[in-house]
Amino acid sequence: MLYYSVLSFIDKSDIELNVEITQTEISLSATDNITPPTSMSLIKSVTVSQYPVSVHSYDNKIYLGWWGSGDLLRYDLDLSGGEALVKGASRVTSIQAYNNELYVWFAQEDLIKVYDMTGKPKRSWKHSCMSKDINKLRVVSDRVVVSPAQDQALTVYNLQGQLWKRIKCPGLSNTGSHKAMAVCSDDSVIVSDRGTNSVFRVNIDSGEVMWTSKHVQGAEGVVCYKNRYVLVTNKNTYTKIWILDADTGRLLSRYPN
Repeated sequence: MLYYSVLSFIDKSDIELNVEITQTEISLSATDNITPPTSMSLIKSVTVSQYPVSVHSYDNKIYLGWWGSGDLLRYDLDLSGGEALVKGASRVTSIQAYNNELYVWFAQEDLIKVYDMTGKPKRSWKHSCMSKDINKLRVVSDRVVVSPAQDQALTVYNLQGQLWKRIKCPGLSNTGSHKAMAVCSDDSVIVSDRGTNSVFRVNIDSGEVMWTSKHVQGAEGVVCYKNRYVLVTNKNTYTKIWILDADTGRLLSRYPN
């Protein structure tokens, strides 16, 4: 869901979206049957709290993690009917639903916790990281991928929390905390790194860095659209969204131009 993924780009401020409809410059062949994100329009503007740092859409619900209160909330797709599944546990750093389980990273506690869909704890394991920023835990085909700040590598666990492998990514910055991650297909992740103004696609099976893009200045948040397009935003005086080709990292368009 493009529109709710955009919410995850908003960090440490009330959510207030003001997006105008615009056409991109994407040109596709007649044989391409995947509709690109050719326009973006405001669906709804809702203030939910200060410091929402992670948003994830799953099974027609939106899951929202609050940094300030430590609450984990669930909303309907129209952002109505908010309910707290986990309340005041710790500051939520990242959240993803997968196979009817909620994987939540509490970076201040150095813990990854797994809940059922009602918020009941099931299991947890330790994961230490110097940074406490957003959207750096993702689940890809029964593997939990986390991007630490202090290492130029991705850490990969199985769903029970056992270390599976570490994938070296020399292009990642080893200082600072401004990274984000998105799932792309069933074998790779997209990582944005504001410290190096870079966006990477990394294959989790082979450990290969498939491509590196230097098109985005101040890369802050990232989502993958239909496993075909990568949308990256920055956090600046005026936020922009870049659209990259998921296969090559080639810049296709930018909103606004």
